Amino acid sequence: NQSLSALGNVIKALTEPKGRPHIPYRDSKLTRILEDSLGGNCKTTMMAMISPALESFTESLSTLKFANRAKHIKNTARINEDLDQKSLLRKYERELKRLRQELDERTKNLVDKRALLQIEEQRRKAEADKMRAITELEQRSKEFLKEKKERSELEQRINEMQSQLLGGGGVAPDRNSDEFKAVLREEQERVKAEYEGKIRELEADRQEAEEGRAQVGRYKAVLLKQRDIMIALTARL
Repeated sequence: NQSLSALGNVIKALTEPKGRPHIPYRDSKLTRILEDSLGGNCKTTMMAMISPALESFTESLSTLKFANRAKHIKNTARINEDLDQKSLLRKYERELKRLRQELDERTKNLVDKRALLQIEEQRRKAEADKMRAITELEQRSKEFLKEKKERSELEQRINEMQSQLLGGGGVAPDRNSDEFKAVLREEQERVKAEYEGKIRELEADRQEAEEGRAQVGRYKAVLLKQRDIMIALTARL
């Protein structure tokens, strides 16, 4: 009876929620023998036997209470290893391998995040370049239309002056009319050449801006494709 009472105390101590620093294994021979089985490095199976007889009611109730406490004992079984030099080396090698794998995984995740950040930064830069190219193209287009309008107005004024000098304005040409007309034609050609040069320059700038815009679009598509690939790799990891 004393051994069974000590066994009950040990099981009660093992099943307390807060835990007890001292387990009374040495209170009886039975608990000393069962120390490894109760709270040590093993898996233990216990069977509680009860009787349906009325005169055994008290003993059956005590047995059920004992079994209820015993089933809450949690043991974690491990493989016994002799702590010799070879065993310690194997243990350290396994720990080093685990730490290296963890370090490689963290480094890979860090590199993937950096690559994603770089791709995102490149995408934002490409988007800014695209907007800047569109703004420059719109500005060039406005300047082109303005130059074209000024050229048209100037040509109209030159034609009006030429028609007047040729006799359409009711004023007779004097003796210097031929020289004046030659100077006027020369000035007309000079102005015309100047405006044509400006128009060609604006047209070249417009084509260059359009090519830059197309290049930015292709660059953006490549960046988006790289980003999708990196996201897929990260998700796979």
